[in-house]
Amino acid sequence: MAYALDHYALRWRDAGHQVIDHIGLDNIPPADIVIVHIDLTVIPEEYVQLINQLPKTLNGNIVDSSRRRFSQLTLSKSDDYKGAVIVKTNANFGGIPEHNLVKRSPGKTVYSWSDTKVLSPSRYPIFKDINSVNPGVWENDNLIVEPFIRNFKNGLYYVRYYIFFGDKEFSGRIGSPNPIVKFGNSVVDEEIPLPDEVKRWREELKIDFGRLDYLESEGKYYLIDVNKTEGGGNLNYEYSEELDFLASGLEFYMG
Repeated sequence: MAYALDHYALRWRDAGHQVIDHIGLDNIPPADIVIVHIDLTVIPEEYVQLINQLPKTLNGNIVDSSRRRFSQLTLSKSDDYKGAVIVKTNANFGGIPEHNLVKRSPGKTVYSWSDTKVLSPSRYPIFKDINSVNPGVWENDNLIVEPFIRNFKNGLYYVRYYIFFGDKEFSGRIGSPNPIVKFGNSVVDEEIPLPDEVKRWREELKIDFGRLDYLESEGKYYLIDVNKTEGGGNLNYEYSEELDFLASGLEFYMG
């Protein structure tokens, strides 16, 4: 039960739908809807070709969710930006689904900045300014540098999220004492209004279900993460009512 989709499937079965799990390209069973759930940032071309042949898919149109595709914050070494910056992987979730490999030495992890493909998504490194970033980062296409937007209030850092399935959606904000804010380390989770601009992002990305994470700063919104295969693991059990609500969004596509 690693993914939110696993919890949706339980609810769909309870509602009387037949749900078939299928892995791979061959012998795709006939279905009213095929839900594309490939936990890679860029879907391999052979899968894209197959998806294009299927009559009805969900998330079949979002084949590349890499940060360089959507980030409005990416910096270059020559940018005249004076504040703190954060280094992330271009791939989702620290690049772990694509490359579960880092260089190690006894007792600690050692990064070769010019060629590393993996960073811990809960510990993306933050530097005081562009000049403090290791030169190897700028040479590495697997990494990106963004301004570290310090959305900080009352001792907590905040990230906003928009989660949706079909016509079911809600918007919230989580807060954490950790500057890398995740659901797993958050101590505040509250509903907030959904900005029209954020809803437009979903339309532009052509994503049917998932979660967008974004920041607010001085009245402007910045998309920082696109989750098309939302995980959560055991944390999903704490959101049963929300999952009930979101799972019912399947009916939007059944007509």
